Amino acid sequence: MENTQQNTQRIMAFSRKIRLACKWLIFCLPVVYGLSWTFFNHLHHMGPLQPLPVHVDHDLPPLSRFLAFLVDMIPLGAIIYGLRKLEGLFGLYEHGLIFTAQHVRYFRSLGRTLIVWVGCDVVRSSLLSMVLTLDNPPGHRVITVGLGSADFAAIFVGVVVLIISWVMDEGRKIQEEQALIV
Repeated sequence: MENTQQNTQRIMAFSRKIRLACKWLIFCLPVVYGLSWTFFNHLHHMGPLQPLPVHVDHDLPPLSRFLAFLVDMIPLGAIIYGLRKLEGLFGLYEHGLIFTAQHVRYFRSLGRTLIVWVGCDVVRSSLLSMVLTLDNPPGHRVITVGLGSADFAAIFVGVVVLIISWVMDEGRKIQEEQALIV
């Protein structure tokens, strides 16, 4: 019993740290994205901070960098949504709530978010290729569309998380029914 209580206390303490890290990331990621596009012309000469859908060998004008930032916000919105759900999930763990209906809802949201994030990333890649080549002369503008193995892996993980949430919900229902039996 003492070991279980120690484990619960460790889970609660670690969950608080993860919850705070999620909160910090929700704030910092948009700032980092904004700074990376603001200083893109200085930074891209050192090598790309993130993979770009097209090769950029020239400085980008402010409008292109601003549009690129807006386009990057599409999948980042899904990431932030997922981080909010993780923050809520670890908030439950922080308070010792492990097997609740809200817990299942957070997991279900995370699975859906992974799948939606892939779609958002495909849209990002396509729009970003267009924005990054907007200043190119006619005939040298590009739009790309594609899915990579990481996208399929994210979709697979999203589906697995959805199935886990389903199994967890069934387990929660069984636990609630057993608690009512006297």
